[in-house]
Amino acid sequence: MEINFKGPVMPIDPYSQLAFVEILNILLTAGHIVDVNRFLISRNVNPQFGSLSGYFRWSFAGDHFTLWQRTDYNSTLCFNHRILDLPFGVLAAKRQRERQGNGKLKMKRYGNYDKNTQPGNRARGI
Repeated sequence: MEINFKGPVMPIDPYSQLAFVEILNILLTAGHIVDVNRFLISRNVNPQFGSLSGYFRWSFAGDHFTLWQRTDYNSTLCFNHRILDLPFGVLAAKRQRERQGNGKLKMKRYGNYDKNTQPGNRARGI
C-alpha cells in the first residue's frame, strides 16, 4: 500500500499525534474505502482521548482520501499543508490481492477461516 505523506503532523497537544496514529491504523486495516468511513465514524463517536475530527479534517473527494490537521482542537482552521493523500484505488488493489481463487476474502489479520477447524465446531457437527 502506498500512502502519500504530504506534510508533518504538528504537536498541537499531547494527543494529536495519537489521533493521527489511529487514523493511520484505520487506513492500514481497512479493506475498502467504505470501511475507512465506517471505522472513522465509529472511532469518532467513542472518543478515548478526544474525537479524531477534533484534530483532523478529512475528505473523500476526487477519488482520494485526504487528511488535514486542525490548528487547534475543534478549530475551524487547518494548517495549509495536507498530511496525507490516499487514492481509493490503493485500497481496492489491497482488497483484490487479499482475494483467494474462489472469490472469498482471506482474513489476513486472523488467518483463513475454516469452520471445521475452529474449536468446538466439530463437537457440534457444524
